[in-house]
Amino acid sequence: MRRLALVSAGALVAGAFLLGYGLSRGDRAKAPVQVQPVVDEIREALAARYYRPVSPQVLRLASVGQMLSALGDPYTAYLPQDDYALLRRETSGSYAGIGVSVVAAPAGLLVVSTRPGPARAAGLRPGDTIVRIGGSPAAKLGPVGALARISGTPGTTVRLEFVRHRRVHRLIVPRADVRAPNVTGRMLRYAGRRWGVLQVDTFASGTARLLRHQVQGLQRHGASGFVLDLRGNPGGILGEAVATASLFLHGGVVVVLRGAHTPEQTFRVRPGVVTRLPLVVLVDHGTASSAEVLAAALREHHRAEVVGVHTYGKALVQTVDPLGDGGALELTVAHYYTPDGNDLSGVGVQPDIRAADRPGTSGDEGLEAALRTLAQPPS
Repeated sequence: MRRLALVSAGALVAGAFLLGYGLSRGDRAKAPVQVQPVVDEIREALAARYYRPVSPQVLRLASVGQMLSALGDPYTAYLPQDDYALLRRETSGSYAGIGVSVVAAPAGLLVVSTRPGPARAAGLRPGDTIVRIGGSPAAKLGPVGALARISGTPGTTVRLEFVRHRRVHRLIVPRADVRAPNVTGRMLRYAGRRWGVLQVDTFASGTARLLRHQVQGLQRHGASGFVLDLRGNPGGILGEAVATASLFLHGGVVVVLRGAHTPEQTFRVRPGVVTRLPLVVLVDHGTASSAEVLAAALREHHRAEVVGVHTYGKALVQTVDPLGDGGALELTVAHYYTPDGNDLSGVGVQPDIRAADRPGTSGDEGLEAALRTLAQPPS
């Protein structure tokens, strides 16, 4: 059986709308084996690997749906075979979809970013909550299941129902090949100096390598410091977030993972710091999961000030495991804590300097506040 894993330390994923999966090869059985019923596979996974103890009453429930529903965990979900097949076709460079990133919300799926593509053209905006995808309630699909449903063949369409300002809207959005450049860099002039602005959309495979090249290039062109823009970044591969922290930190802990059935894991800065220039991290409500790991580590190591509004507050880590029926289980396996031992669940990273973008203005108030912070002389 081929096992879906992530190309990161511990093969862990700490995000929502994910593009960075990899496949690891498992040993193939040399003789026919009886396929274990999926309900038993999931029961065993919950008993042995779920991040908190599962009661015997839950494990005795007769169906997959009953067991997973009883957990009250929007991030642990069963992916049917077709959804899992679509998910495996996603790549870190481009994919067939609509160009939207989401995180789980009580009513459905909160849109945290849209990149150039069909969703933005159709009018979907950050802050909208998707409540139905086709005929399926979005809250029951979870972020990974939603990705699989929204993805598909270019030229086909997907029906979305979403809520904006308490009003329900419906859209039919065409799918297309969407380019997903998850790292971009540019130079801006502010207060008489040049500053590098680094935007990271998601932590996919190769993110830290791409970011290193951007930082080095902007330094060569005279950047006096950097804004690391993590707004709308829903997370992704934990190892990439750790490697990104290592571009700016000389040492120390990045994140600690704890689960009921796994040994505590401490992820530390790796050698290879690339810049010592001043740094500000820009965040918003859509900054989630491994993006929060990065923001918290940089702030708690006194490497960067955080500007924006408080982040999403997702502190759970998932794996995606294949099952005998061709589907997969997205399973929460650990809880993460910041270097200072803080739990961000439901709280998020609180900014040092609050700066909210004002709807309807042409300017970017968050970025302006970040540049103003960089340009201030050190105290």
